[in-house]
Amino acid sequence: MFEQKEFHQVESYLQLQQILDFRFPVNFTRGWAASPDFLLVSIKEILKFEKQKKEIIIVEAGSGVSTVVIGYLLKKFFPKGILISLEHEYDFYKKTLEELKLHELNNVKLLYTPLISYWIKNKEWLWYDTSCLNNLLGNRKIDVLFIDGPPEIIQKDARYPALPLLRKFLSEKFLLLLDDANREGERNASYEWKKELEIYESETVQTEKGTLIIKKISVKEKPFFSICIPTYNRANYLKEAIESILRQTYSNFEVIIYDDGSTDDTERIVKNFNDKRIKYIKGKVNQGRPFARNKCIDLAKGNWIVWLDDDDKMEPELLSFYAVNINRFPEVSVFYPKYIKAFYEKKHSIQFITISDFYKNHSNLIRTLIRKPPIPNPGVCLKKKIYSLFGKYNEEFLRAQDYELWLRVLPHVEVKGIDYVGILYRIHSNNVSTNTLTMDYSYESFAKRRFLSNSSLEEIYKFSPENSLKLFADDLLVHDDYFNATYYLWIGNFREESKVVARKAGLYVKPDSRFIKLHRKFFHFLESKNLSAAAAISPKLGKFYEFLANALLLLNEKPKFSLASFKRAALINPIFDFSYLIPSKWTEEIKSVKKRILIEANSLEKEKKNFISFMEKNYEDLCLYHSEK
Repeated sequence: MFEQKEFHQVESYLQLQQILDFRFPVNFTRGWAASPDFLLVSIKEILKFEKQKKEIIIVEAGSGVSTVVIGYLLKKFFPKGILISLEHEYDFYKKTLEELKLHELNNVKLLYTPLISYWIKNKEWLWYDTSCLNNLLGNRKIDVLFIDGPPEIIQKDARYPALPLLRKFLSEKFLLLLDDANREGERNASYEWKKELEIYESETVQTEKGTLIIKKISVKEKPFFSICIPTYNRANYLKEAIESILRQTYSNFEVIIYDDGSTDDTERIVKNFNDKRIKYIKGKVNQGRPFARNKCIDLAKGNWIVWLDDDDKMEPELLSFYAVNINRFPEVSVFYPKYIKAFYEKKHSIQFITISDFYKNHSNLIRTLIRKPPIPNPGVCLKKKIYSLFGKYNEEFLRAQDYELWLRVLPHVEVKGIDYVGILYRIHSNNVSTNTLTMDYSYESFAKRRFLSNSSLEEIYKFSPENSLKLFADDLLVHDDYFNATYYLWIGNFREESKVVARKAGLYVKPDSRFIKLHRKFFHFLESKNLSAAAAISPKLGKFYEFLANALLLLNEKPKFSLASFKRAALINPIFDFSYLIPSKWTEEIKSVKKRILIEANSLEKEKKNFISFMEKNYEDLCLYHSEK
């Protein structure tokens, strides 16, 4: 059966033939020679990069079928252009020369350039003799560097010398094309090139052997980044996070590490790094993530702040991509990677997460924002002045402080996703934001409801303003706020929908004797300490009962998860009195959850007291046996 990859090569060759009008058949491709897909990608990039220029200068490292193909490209599209091809094997040089004569390609200067020794970065390298280029180029500069040699058998990372040796000949804006980009040696060479260039455009195309495209661009600004890591007792992960920063291809940055009172080996780990760009500050006691974030902001000297969690890693080109986009989109205040690698530690597996690009799409940004955070916090890059204009992180938000900030900031600024896998996001048992069952969603609810104090529902849901209250209720349910979702449906006169939501939550007991008996049986089981029986019937009564039963089941064996379940129960039914069920040390935390749900967060919530009275009056049994007065 003709495999897809074979078809792809045939398809590429036919397109080359159509574009370039080969006069005679060219030599065989693939194997040691360049593959048709690489050649097709390359000539298209050259055409896009220099389509207005007639006197293009291309230098090729390694000759062969690619020399003939580029010769045809120049003959048809750049008649005043020239290709200088370097070849170190004499017999191969002679064969390529014969091919050029056959095809009558007179715009190619094929040079026999034996490999000679160079001293680069304290190491001896073998590469083509470039002494002839001074006379050939004169005052002209190389526009395109086409690298398909020398072969890797010469030495490890054999193609690396291309950029350091030819850089003085390159134009201010140039195009670099590399074949075999999937191989380790080529990956190593390209990483070193990128470190030397710092600001560039880069793309790896999945051709048969991998094609790397690098474009050097002129920029007005070389931004200074402050990479901020708030940390607390994560010494086991922090070392990898710092190492990932120091591997960046872009070097104009500082690292701010604020240690929020760690009691583990964090300080020793950080001080083992001998890099003046790292600034480590340790607080005396733990004061929480928003406090630590704000300390990082205060200490940062950069115009741009990049956030990195202490258990995540930055991909090596993230800052370079940010630098390019900062120059390209001066109106943007927030950049973020469009792709994130999520690493599941237990499974040793990776999942790629895609984030939408909301550039010039403010309507969709706000619509998504009211539902959930539209952009990731890991790896995000913000102008530091944002914090002066809109305030720093709200230290009352021990959770979801980034979401609360986005609600204040994103309606007023331009954002842009960058086309790069920027962060390796580590998912493990101690993640703050991956176990949804342990999250206190009352913070998200309060933040999005308070957002309405300055924003109109009709503007947010302008595609269906008559259903704005119903749509907002749906968005509250994303974070399990059944209580306020029911309220917004109630004030919008969506009475049947409000009953459905309340019933699912367990806020409304159906007025039939069987259901009321089941409801009373649940509380009887609680009073008699028959928690397994209570848990068994809880799904029939609603979400509130499920979390309440689960909290009591976990109370002794897993107190952390028990408290989380109590908080979720309080989120769903903030009127219920938990005092006779929970340890006294948790009383204040439960009260805080209730406060965030019951507070009148905007002018639309002025009917809350009437709402509660209405429910008590009209529903036969409202699950308020222990209601707070």
